[in-house]
Amino acid sequence: MEEVPPENGLRFEKISFYRYPVSERDTLPFKYRLTYYFDNGHPHRWMELDSSGTLQIDYIYEYDADWEETGARYLEPGETDYSKEIVTFKNDSTKVTEWPDSTGTVFYTMIDNLNEEGKTYRATFIGKTTDGVDSTFYTNEGFEKRIFFTNNKGKIFNDRSYVYDSINALGDWTVRKKIMNDTVREIHLRELSYSGDFNSREGIFLEGIISTFTEDENVISFSANEDFLFFTRTSDWLHQTGYIAKKQNGIYTLPEPVPGMDSIYNGAISPQGDRILYSTRIDDKNEIWLQEKTDNKWQTPMNLTVTSDLEGGYFHWLSDDEIYFYIPANNGDIVQGQLKDNVLSIIDSMSVLNTSEGTEFSPFMERQKRFLIYTRYLDGVTPEQGFFISRNTGTKEQPIWAQATKIEGLPYGWSANILDSSKVLIYSNGEDIYSSSLDVLAIIPNEY
Repeated sequence: MEEVPPENGLRFEKISFYRYPVSERDTLPFKYRLTYYFDNGHPHRWMELDSSGTLQIDYIYEYDADWEETGARYLEPGETDYSKEIVTFKNDSTKVTEWPDSTGTVFYTMIDNLNEEGKTYRATFIGKTTDGVDSTFYTNEGFEKRIFFTNNKGKIFNDRSYVYDSINALGDWTVRKKIMNDTVREIHLRELSYSGDFNSREGIFLEGIISTFTEDENVISFSANEDFLFFTRTSDWLHQTGYIAKKQNGIYTLPEPVPGMDSIYNGAISPQGDRILYSTRIDDKNEIWLQEKTDNKWQTPMNLTVTSDLEGGYFHWLSDDEIYFYIPANNGDIVQGQLKDNVLSIIDSMSVLNTSEGTEFSPFMERQKRFLIYTRYLDGVTPEQGFFISRNTGTKEQPIWAQATKIEGLPYGWSANILDSSKVLIYSNGEDIYSSSLDVLAIIPNEY
């Protein structure tokens, strides 16, 4: 990832943990740790995943109105509900963390003594009695140098040290060794991002938050101001669940399922973030539904296939009433539609883009109608599988669409979106959500 001067520090980091020595069998780390930060530099959430990408620990920070830490919600292996911890500060150098049980009674306490940088140099663990103390020492750069636990009998456990082999131009470490008993035990590789793209090196978008390893993320869309993100997650493509994540202080937080939207095929959120068009698929019939949000509550969905006599899916809202979507006719075509009084009608067949044998679907229309990106699939013909782009040689009011060309450099996928905030292309490959730089793809007109 490109290193740029940070305004408030890191926005995303990913640490991959390898056993040492690393052998040819160790193609995957034995675990990962992902940490996301708000745009003001405060940590939002960290997650620990095993080698397969399965979530092991999920830790979400909580703050008051002045951004002082007040606690967290955390999920541990085997649990389905988040537990709670409470954080208070006795003073600038003493932090108290308490763990309450289901009745609210505190059963365990940790007292952190903090240095001038606000980092823990001594942590005391207290149950019914004092169990022991963690001691942490730091390098001149502020990196962890040595950590060990001393029990209440004075015996030292888990004594480990760290040696830093690589530090980037911004002063953050990227490679380190973990040493125990004078022997290197692990190698840690750290990916860093100082922008708000939230991409891992593999290009996965919001790994662990949106893109997961245990289920597939199938489609994605954004409200006009990008404050709301809608996507589907599934282990059964015909019965997907719709989720919405809201952006808070520069990052999309914990996604929440849309009530009742647990058996859909695909969908998209409106520019205002208060409506969702979605499709269901039963016996190869693609029914179209509209669900609206009023008074902060999602209402009973309306069947637009009944009111409009249309089937379709893979929607893109250009405005509240102008919508581009897929219809199953002619092996699958893209059309321009109009939504008015809860009736969806086709106003342009977009014939220059559609083929008689291939399936065209999942359109993305640029806001000023300078270009349209969509997916084409023609069975057995690789050059006719992938993302295609058509440029408007006319005007926004009277577009003239040129013959589409394939976008090279992208794998087969769908659900293209371009984020204005970061100028990246977001898409799904059917398993995860990915992000690619527009500069790398070199597909967008210079004036974009």
